[in-house]
Amino acid sequence: MTQSADIQAITELAETYAKAMCSGDRPSLERVFDERSCEVGHFEGSLLWSSREDFIKMCEAEADPSGEAWCEIRNISIHGDIAVVHLEDRWAGMKFDTILTVIKHDGVWRVVAKLYRIQN
Repeated sequence: MTQSADIQAITELAETYAKAMCSGDRPSLERVFDERSCEVGHFEGSLLWSSREDFIKMCEAEADPSGEAWCEIRNISIHGDIAVVHLEDRWAGMKFDTILTVIKHDGVWRVVAKLYRIQN
């Protein structure tokens, strides 16, 4: 895969993540996130550290019936088979800075960790 093909694949991964998170689309979230991945960030003063399963359940519970999602990729940094994606996204009425750390395994990019902060 060329650098431009990797950028395209990671862009699609990030966009799928944003849409699936907002719509509570379990199969897409399971495809995007490695089964050992986690989601970490501060929410209402507490540090939350969620497993993939807990994150997906939360997305299902907060799903927007309209399925409307918004994200804007700010940066993609690729280093061989690992990459970092910074994006802004909206979920459950809040706007976030999100960092996705991803790895390419067996030719497929997948999220291994999601870090976030709620923008003020």
